[in-house]
Amino acid sequence: MTNHSSLANRNPPQFELSQIKSLVRELYDLEGNFTALNSERDLAWLVRNEEGPQGVIKISNAQEPEGIVDLQIKAVEHILEQDPALVVPPVIATRQGKAYEWITSDLSGDRHMIRLMAFMDGRVVEDTPEAYCDEYYYNIGVTMGRINATLQSFYHPYAGSNKHLWDLGHCLQLREMLPGLPEGELRDLLTSTLDKAEQHTLPALKKTRCQLVHQDANDANVMVSHDDPTQIAAILDFGDVAFNSILAEIVTISETYAEGEEDPIRPLLQVAQGYDSAYPLTGQEVDLLFDVMRLRLAMASLIINFRKLNDPEAGTHLEDRFFTKMLFKLNEMGQETVTRRLRDALRFPVYSPIENDGRQFSDHQDELVRHREQHLGKIWHFYDQPLNITRAQGGWMYSADGTAYLDAYNNVPQMGHCHPHITKAIARQAEALNTNTRYMCDIVADYAARLTKDLPDHLNTCIFVNSGSEANDLAVQIAQSLSGHKGGLVLDNAYHGCTELTTKYSPESWQHLPEALHPTQIERLIEPDMYNGPYADHPEAAELYSADADRAIDALASRGFKPATLMLDTAMCAHGVITPPDSYFDRVADKTRAAGGYVIADEVQAGLGRMGTFWGFMGAGLNPEKVDFITMGKPVANGHPLGVVILSSEMMKQFIGGTHPLLFSTFGGNTVACAAGMAVLDVIEREQLVQKSNDVGDQLRAGLRELAEKHSLIGDVRGRGMLVGLELVTCRQKRTPAAEETEQLIKEMIKRNVMIGKSLPGTLKIRPSLVWGKEEVDFFINAMDESLKMLG
Repeated sequence: MTNHSSLANRNPPQFELSQIKSLVRELYDLEGNFTALNSERDLAWLVRNEEGPQGVIKISNAQEPEGIVDLQIKAVEHILEQDPALVVPPVIATRQGKAYEWITSDLSGDRHMIRLMAFMDGRVVEDTPEAYCDEYYYNIGVTMGRINATLQSFYHPYAGSNKHLWDLGHCLQLREMLPGLPEGELRDLLTSTLDKAEQHTLPALKKTRCQLVHQDANDANVMVSHDDPTQIAAILDFGDVAFNSILAEIVTISETYAEGEEDPIRPLLQVAQGYDSAYPLTGQEVDLLFDVMRLRLAMASLIINFRKLNDPEAGTHLEDRFFTKMLFKLNEMGQETVTRRLRDALRFPVYSPIENDGRQFSDHQDELVRHREQHLGKIWHFYDQPLNITRAQGGWMYSADGTAYLDAYNNVPQMGHCHPHITKAIARQAEALNTNTRYMCDIVADYAARLTKDLPDHLNTCIFVNSGSEANDLAVQIAQSLSGHKGGLVLDNAYHGCTELTTKYSPESWQHLPEALHPTQIERLIEPDMYNGPYADHPEAAELYSADADRAIDALASRGFKPATLMLDTAMCAHGVITPPDSYFDRVADKTRAAGGYVIADEVQAGLGRMGTFWGFMGAGLNPEKVDFITMGKPVANGHPLGVVILSSEMMKQFIGGTHPLLFSTFGGNTVACAAGMAVLDVIEREQLVQKSNDVGDQLRAGLRELAEKHSLIGDVRGRGMLVGLELVTCRQKRTPAAEETEQLIKEMIKRNVMIGKSLPGTLKIRPSLVWGKEEVDFFINAMDESLKMLG
């Protein structure tokens, strides 16, 4: 035996069976037949008499501190106290009421602790070939997840003292065994795995949840039901229980393979799913499982092969049936494949390097494009080379390779991507209840009351749907029903949705078609553009632009229609973020109402602080007393599907009492959507985002105006709050739209990691989230400056 063998020395207790029987009779008044059980460091016997199995006697290793035995006993007691249905063996007290007793070996003279544990009925998994199936692996994962869930609240002063050979946290001591193995491929792999453990795996394990864990639920320590080999009957042997990462629990279970198994992670996939269902894992923990599983297999291979080669007389309680084989297979499979399969099995989002210290996987961009087109058809993407986005946070989005992009385009996550308060609210409500408004749920009415509390009295009732398109569609339906009219007024280039009805209210979708295909019941108003419109800079611009409403109403009448609605997006996002002249909105609203129509303020893009006021139409100068409907979508729940129609209770009653007595949307206003909406309001108030919208928006516009002094391509900078229109021109005097240069600028910006979109030809619309700060503004301005230099 080499001088490295002390690490692998099992040194089990030395006792004659006759002494054990005498001690058991004395301590427990128990006699019967004793059957030796497999154990690495201790001794154990199953005691059986004419009445059947009575329990398992266990004698601890002489080197085992008394505190460790107390830890094992107390851990089982705690588990059964927290979850009595769990199948773990409690200790049976001695005749004197003690959980264990000290005894002395007649052979060695060493002192040991002896205890009696309750008999657990079932079949040991290693003796039950049919147990090695997906259902068993899943169920043992569930059971150990439940056990760990109970142990998270358990404390014992010896929890960190139970150090043993198989402890992942002390794996580096096994390096002393490596010289005891022959040189070759196995020794090289074991060496590199331990090196990786020192450099990465062990430090990463400290960032996972660490607590007391059983970490020995292998197939020799788990019993299954006699009737169903997939059902867990008992978890045995708490001898290895110690403070460690919960991942130690999962990989220990997952290193038990069926004969003939070729997939090194089939058990792991099922175990992890079961464990996660009882004790949810984090993405960081899932992504570390490959390294931890490889480390566990390497430790098993090293320990067993070292003992076989260096201390054959001592023998081993384990054979290397699979450990070395599966270590090589796992290493060949690689971290990327294993992590992808684990994330898919656990329904985690795809891997992202931003959560893993920047470690990148291979680029599957072309494969992903083909896969999408095969199953989703030809889809329009932003940019010539589509971005594969895997994560987003705050004002930033991250591609599959970890590249950070500043998002100045997406107006949906207005409170910032993946805002933690909003995502938690969604998860918590989904965990409790997700149902429709036919049932009484507090949050739905609470949300409606909170959303409308600062509106005029006549805007006091909410109808919940699932999107801005649905909200606009329903508002038009109600307006048509109550007015008896079918005509509609919208601004040229407007966009208000994608339903059949709202598409008619969206000239952006059809104005390029032959006039014969234009909806006859819709009339467009000229855009009140004060930079490049027909009445730009005219002192009577408001009157002149609004007069077009008279023409439009007459044009509808000539085709047999009266206006039911005027729909306005006061943010003017589809119109180049233009700023209409003062009083324009009130004037066209008055003309519409005088003709018997209703006014719809489409707040999908304008509302919730985007324009520096909570309600965008108010900041844009539209008198709320002249608004009959408010519609909301997209950011109202920060991207979670929710749409809202706000109107008067009287109009609601008339509509329901007329043509729509059973107005109902299955998912509209569901409890999860309302929880998201409520959380959005929390964030706006708590983070003072309306004021921040003004402050940061002013900084952004000021920075762009400074750039305009350097770059003649910038013709106009406009907007309110966190909404900016940037008009690019080839000639400032003629104000000629720079359509081609706009496309080039968008491409230059994405090269500098900024996402930005266009509105009309020659116009950029900048719609950052309201959580932007000085860092984001500076990054944006610098990128814009460099991009304009390239065009210049």
